[in-house]
Order: sequence, then structure tokens, then C-alpha cells
Amino acid sequence: MTIDHRAELNSVIYGLFRAPALDRDTAASMVEAMLAREYFVDGPEAYSRAITQALGQPDPVTADIEPPYGETEVRAFLQLVNEELDKAKPWA
Repeated sequence: MTIDHRAELNSVIYGLFRAPALDRDTAASMVEAMLAREYFVDGPEAYSRAITQALGQPDPVTADIEPPYGETEVRAFLQLVNEELDKAKPWA
């Protein structure tokens, strides 16, 4: 997989190890942390680029890290995160 921002994608996926569920509330909470640069220090734009690029490719997004969720679930969650990031625009 050729993702220019693989580290940012992996940061999001790593966060799933402690995620109580892969729902919109969890996605919104993760986006709040991105906006505040808490845990996600590269800022929302970098994570948005990484997620958009990953979702546009057929390769497994969980190739580097295997969270306690399947590929389909992770992709669906990444889509929720992306939607929440879009709602939060413009980013400061």
C-alpha cells in the first residue's frame, strides 16, 4: 500500500485497541482529540489525507497493525472518522 501518511493512519488504527466500539460517538471523540492535537499531534489535515488515501485503495488498511476488529469494521470506522473530520472543517 502506498500511503504517504502511513504513520498517521497507523496512529488512528492503534487507537482502536482501546476503543469501546467502532461507532460514530467514538469517531467523534477521536476527531475531537485530533482537533485538540491530543494524542494525534499531526493535526486533522494529516489524518484526513491518510484516511482518504487509505479508503481509496483496495489494500488492507490493517496491514501494519492488527486491531481487535476486522478489516471491514475498521474501514467502516475510518469512513465515520472521515465524515466527522469533514463536519469539523475548517480546521484551525
